[in-house]
Amino acid sequence: MHIARRTVRLTAAIASAAMATIYFLIGLGVLNIGGSKSGETVDLAVFGFSAGAAFLILAGLLAFTDRRWIWVLAAIFQAFVYLVYFGVAAGREPPFEVWGITLRVIQVVVLGGLIYLAWNAPEHEMKEVIR
Repeated sequence: MHIARRTVRLTAAIASAAMATIYFLIGLGVLNIGGSKSGETVDLAVFGFSAGAAFLILAGLLAFTDRRWIWVLAAIFQAFVYLVYFGVAAGREPPFEVWGITLRVIQVVVLGGLIYLAWNAPEHEMKEVIR
């Protein structure tokens, strides 16, 4: 089970790092994600670098730690990101674009890994409960 858990963590970390890269490219203006229907402008640099930093931090946590409470909080955050993405879609033009969909597909790997990790306590936490 130890090897499987590590594989899940590293797979989710790679997916999270891939998401961070896409967000950084959005922040740099390399990738186009459309705009607001109402004409409101969003600072894509702030958006891209903030989201990129969050997913890069998550990638680091997945690669170098294994704490159940972190995975629970991260899974809740990932669910929130999904809700926000679909919640603001109606106000965007286009509502769904290739990079947003790509991010959500990659995010399935991250969220699935986090749910697995949160559901199954690591061995060192199980030993603490048994004591």
